Amino acid sequence: MKCALLIFVAAVMQASAVPARQAGPVPTRETAFLEAKLSEFEVHKQTLLEALLKLARGPAPFGFGFEKILKEKLSDPEIPDPALSLELQNKSVREILDALCQADQRYTWSVDGTTVDVYPRAVTSDKSYLLNRELPKLELKNATDVQDGLLAISRQLPPPKEQIAIAQAGGADPYPPDPWTVTFENVTVRKVVNRLTEHGGRCGYWIFGGARDFRAFGFFNTYLCDKTLPAWFPKRAGPPGEHPRN
Repeated sequence: MKCALLIFVAAVMQASAVPARQAGPVPTRETAFLEAKLSEFEVHKQTLLEALLKLARGPAPFGFGFEKILKEKLSDPEIPDPALSLELQNKSVREILDALCQADQRYTWSVDGTTVDVYPRAVTSDKSYLLNRELPKLELKNATDVQDGLLAISRQLPPPKEQIAIAQAGGADPYPPDPWTVTFENVTVRKVVNRLTEHGGRCGYWIFGGARDFRAFGFFNTYLCDKTLPAWFPKRAGPPGEHPRN
């Protein structure tokens, strides 16, 4: 799997610790994958993110966003994640997601279109938390890269202003070559990030982490939802286990 971008967000946010109860998403045509049954799903001494990656690459692949619990300072030691061990039989993707968040009760999940969002329960009702912040309107003009979308968020997000710096590592899986112009209304930052990821390819995923004084986005793409890659995609061999690159 290839890391497309690392987007570094440098701003301090205060996150309130408000517990949340997960309400099951209502099935729609877009979320039919949630009802897909897996004959078995097992994880042994793996983190929630590792388990989520395994589930998303399974028989009913899907895209997701994962928000790590932020450290106070970037220099602080990493927050340890519990090792999960589960053996589930004949469960739906929805039931497995519930079980994973029950096993690591720091997290909850919801669905946004075709994307599953997994985030800390403590931030669910925190309106100041970056991913929960709302944009009355976001206009994206002639975007050719996910960076264009993140810069649009930075420029159009109401006060307080977010300071966003962008760095790229390891190359990039390209956006479609045709410039993308779109307008979103009354959306959270989380929803916009989901749309930016989806435009780069189905079954893409993003990870948000770091610290309150230096936060980071990582964008990735697996193309697991696509039977064939688009004609414009460069022909090259991917890492073992990744979708073949034509």
